[in-house]
Amino acid sequence: MGTSDEQLVAAWRQAGDRGALGELAARHLTTVRRMIHSMILDDAAADDLVQDVFLHAFRGLGAFQGRSKFTTWLYRIAMNTVHDALARRRRSPIDDRVELPSNAAIRAVGPGAAAERAEFDAAVSRALGTLPPKLRAAIVLVAIEELDPAAAARIEGCTRATIYWRVHEARKRLSLALAEQIES
Repeated sequence: MGTSDEQLVAAWRQAGDRGALGELAARHLTTVRRMIHSMILDDAAADDLVQDVFLHAFRGLGAFQGRSKFTTWLYRIAMNTVHDALARRRRSPIDDRVELPSNAAIRAVGPGAAAERAEFDAAVSRALGTLPPKLRAAIVLVAIEELDPAAAARIEGCTRATIYWRVHEARKRLSLALAEQIES
């Protein structure tokens, strides 16, 4: 059996093992990036925020008390970082976000499927972008990252019932937004 996240944290605390930090980053980088990108919808901004999350986490690793799983603690840092970035965007008078093409064409089988997949990915991204941050966070954590609602509630600092409501409301709004895109 491999080394647990908590054992890696202990190795870093006890011996300053930088390899333990590297292993923690390697294990969780993809999930954290996917989670952030699903919230921010911008590749470059997501990459910047991923760096911020891991810097913040590793600098604050001494404060990790183990009352929750390491992943819950890390995902909470990620979501707080995202919420802060979204708040800064709302306060900014200039929207400099650039929508970058999805890599769906690379994943798809044929040219027709690539175009359909790219169109679908773009529609979902646009629909996600219409959701308020708290609804977007809930749907990303539960439906995309497949966390259980209790874990999502701990990450978001709310009750499980609130997460259930946010996911329900997000699905309803996404359905309406996608239906509007199909009609137009």
